[in-house]
Order: sequence, then C-alpha cells, then structure tokens
Amino acid sequence: MTGANGRAARGRCGLAALVLAASALLAAGTAPPAQASWDGDLRTCENQYGHEHYLGWDIPTVLLARGSTGVCVRELQEELVEVGVVPAADQPGFVDGDFGPKTYGAVVTYQSRYAVPGGADGVVGRNTWHSLISHVYYE
Repeated sequence: MTGANGRAARGRCGLAALVLAASALLAAGTAPPAQASWDGDLRTCENQYGHEHYLGWDIPTVLLARGSTGVCVRELQEELVEVGVVPAADQPGFVDGDFGPKTYGAVVTYQSRYAVPGGADGVVGRNTWHSLISHVYYE
C-alpha cells in the first residue's frame, strides 16, 4: 500500500506490535518492579529503563500498559494528576504504582484531550511520555 492509507495501515500494525511487545515484557517479568522506593520517581525510572532527551528533559523510554507496576507507573500517575485528567473522586489513592483501570482511563482521557500521535490506546510509549512531560513542565 502507498499513500495515506498505507501509512495508516503500517501505523496500526506498528501499534499492534508495540502492544504485543509490551505484553510480552510484562509476562516475562521485565516490567517495572512492584516494590520500589518512591523517592525521585522520574529519575529512578529513567535510570532503570533508559531515557531520551526531549525539550530539555530526560524522558523515560519504558513502555507502560495495563498490568505494569512500580516506580515508572507511580511517576506516570503523578503526572496525570498534575495535568488534570484524574477526576477529583479518583485522586485519593490514585498514585499507587499500579496501572489498573483508573490509570488506563486517565491515560486514554489524556491521549484524547491532547491528541497524542498514535491515538487514545491507553499505552504509554514515546509519544505519550513526550506530550505529558511537555504539558506538565511547560504549561
């Protein structure tokens, strides 16, 4: 396929492969650890799983999805609260390091509201990290 339809099809295939890869990582036990020190969440996440430089910030390169746990999820949750996509009723106890249904809903809301490239799929990868960090730290 060529043109826009071909690019869209390749994008959907790439996303499916990304989700499958994330699921395989979670099943293999290479997801962020369940028990971690919550001090310096962003730096700890970057140090454990790598990072890239974006808009003057180092951004984690870890892929997060339903079932992920640990310090990287906790950082994600803190940023979702900061950007304002977590309903007030959900905020008590929201930052727990567990990527469950409430975190998934907040991620989809964020991705939809800010038109994150790749769509509102509930998977936190490069595009979502970049967008989230830029909204939290530059707005």
